[in-house]
Amino acid sequence: MYSSNAVHPFEMDSSKSTATSHSKGMGWPKASLFLIGHSAGAGMLAMPMAFTVMGVEMGTIMTIVCAGFSLNTGLQLGWMWPMLQEMWPEYRKICQNPYGEIALRSYGPVARTALEIMICFAQLGYAVVLLLLAARNASVLFHFFLSVEINQCYLIIVVALLVWPTTMLRSPANFWQIAWLSTASSWAAVVLIVIGVLHDAPVCQKDVQHDPTDLFKSFMSYGSMVFAYAAHSSFPTCQHDMKRSSDFSYSLILTWTVISVYYLTVSYLGYFVYGSSIGDSIISSIQNVTLQQLINLMFAIHVASTIIIASSPAFLMFESLAKIPKNFNIKRFFLRSFVFLLVTLTALTFPHFGPMINLLGSSVNSLLAMILPTAFYLSLRTFQLKWKMDKKRKELPTFGEIFESTPKFILAFNCISMTFGLLAGIISTISAIRTFSNSSLPPPCYIQYFSSGLPFSSPNGTIDCCGTYRNLTVSQSDPNGFCSFRNK
Repeated sequence: MYSSNAVHPFEMDSSKSTATSHSKGMGWPKASLFLIGHSAGAGMLAMPMAFTVMGVEMGTIMTIVCAGFSLNTGLQLGWMWPMLQEMWPEYRKICQNPYGEIALRSYGPVARTALEIMICFAQLGYAVVLLLLAARNASVLFHFFLSVEINQCYLIIVVALLVWPTTMLRSPANFWQIAWLSTASSWAAVVLIVIGVLHDAPVCQKDVQHDPTDLFKSFMSYGSMVFAYAAHSSFPTCQHDMKRSSDFSYSLILTWTVISVYYLTVSYLGYFVYGSSIGDSIISSIQNVTLQQLINLMFAIHVASTIIIASSPAFLMFESLAKIPKNFNIKRFFLRSFVFLLVTLTALTFPHFGPMINLLGSSVNSLLAMILPTAFYLSLRTFQLKWKMDKKRKELPTFGEIFESTPKFILAFNCISMTFGLLAGIISTISAIRTFSNSSLPPPCYIQYFSSGLPFSSPNGTIDCCGTYRNLTVSQSDPNGFCSFRNK
């Protein structure tokens, strides 16, 4: 399917080399670190709640469906970049916007522009969610370990200032150490979560409450599941920086295996041990407070180190549009600083991440992960077949040509995948908008500052206790002052 003479995009002079490898690129195991680090954070927190809302049967089915369809579309993205390199030699050099170029060659400049807007919204929105998570965890950690009470809004600014210098690193190949840190901390968090849930199981399993399945909440939870498997915007950028771009499939399969084990492990444990008492995050349900805060520390490290991984595709896209040189320069400094300032201001405006995950997952990420990769692949695959017969062809394939040249079983499977993504995305987006507009969200940080001075706020307790009445304690402590009663 692919030319043996394809040149890796790092190769600056395609006339001098036809090799598919580059000594400075990443191998596929290292590329997996970036994908695991990008994918495993906020989704791991939200998946147990999604399982609880849907029920274990529907939750398992939806997880498998989301994982399967998103793996298929991820593989399709990985197949398309070598196709572009084969047919257009200019892609054998460094490209700052690989996903946008895939859209351009599939459906033209309008598709590229639309995709660029969606990627910027999705990736920078994800960076906002990560910034909020890091700030919230840092606030809890300061309170627990140092008895220092700092409002989350102040820590949004602190975390942003700490992460800001790392945003100047050009692309994934330049910050692989951050990917190691992100992946290692997420793995440690999963291990600690398992230990914490098993510690609570003997008491909590005596009274596990499961609420009846709510169709509206189930569609909302679909958004969380898509969000957990929707790192597709970063795939072409990561693949671009690999030694052999054709090895991307290995990286993706390993990544999807690892994060699916993560998600199913914490989801099953949460469902059978805590039931409906789980809130936005399973961490709050763990009753060993020291262990809970160690998990918070691991997640704080994970999400803070993932911010740069998540925002890198958007940064590179903006630089490509602004025609900023690839070497570090003052233009990159000001552009990235301005964009990251917008991310920080958005976090200060919406200082609660739960509804934002559902809205992002059900809307933009449904398109980027479930629909557009397949649409692009079917078009580009057809174009490649026509191009092999006529190397001078420039016309984009028509829908009729796509239908005629694609094997019917491939066409049927991909139509089912896109239909699932489209219908579920529309319904869950409507649900997410309703919840986002009707929920009692906290006001923006700057309004809080002028109205109340941003005092440290702590609920009645810090633990989402288990049981029908959310008042079972493993240590036999008094529930008042220990349990939060948030989900009662």
